Amino acid sequence: TDADLTIGTKINVWGREVTICDMDEFTAHHYNSKFGMAKPTPIHYKQTDAAKTEREIPPYNGWGSEEDSRANCLKLIAQAPKRDFIKFMKKDRQGLDSHVLRFFARLDTNRPIDMDRTFIISFFLSDDTISVFEPEKRNSGIVHGKFIERSKIKKPSGEYYQAEDIFVGAVVNFRSHQFVITDADEYALSYAEKHQD
Repeated sequence: TDADLTIGTKINVWGREVTICDMDEFTAHHYNSKFGMAKPTPIHYKQTDAAKTEREIPPYNGWGSEEDSRANCLKLIAQAPKRDFIKFMKKDRQGLDSHVLRFFARLDTNRPIDMDRTFIISFFLSDDTISVFEPEKRNSGIVHGKFIERSKIKKPSGEYYQAEDIFVGAVVNFRSHQFVITDADEYALSYAEKHQD
């Protein structure tokens, strides 16, 4: 009955023990008029700001993009991370301007089997993503094709690679693979000349 439900009472709700902590003014008036009972002192149940623990984001496990994994940790219903739409529209393909910087590279290694391998590194200006492709080389015994899928890649320092970090002669580290940039296509060279600052 309603006499059993007072502040401090513990009740079983679908197998869970719930404590009644407070009541509204209408309920307090009802108990006062029916049972002659004054409103008891509410039980403090809200967590203080000082007691709140900061949410800890687990380390990136390598599946999907890091931004996507982080977004899944912040919300119960997963949402795709938001992109810079204005930058995407400015740097998306327009006519003959691809807004993709392509570089030729080789692995920085002493292993004989890997020394002759060549790669095409593409830097997409629209979203600062990088992809690495290995062209076919007949009778090499190495599977050609996509080497690193298009995604944002972090430097060993923890910052993301930007367009100014990739140039002819640079040594870059993509997912524990070190590449030496040996050449660039015409668009990448003209872009570098226009954006020397």
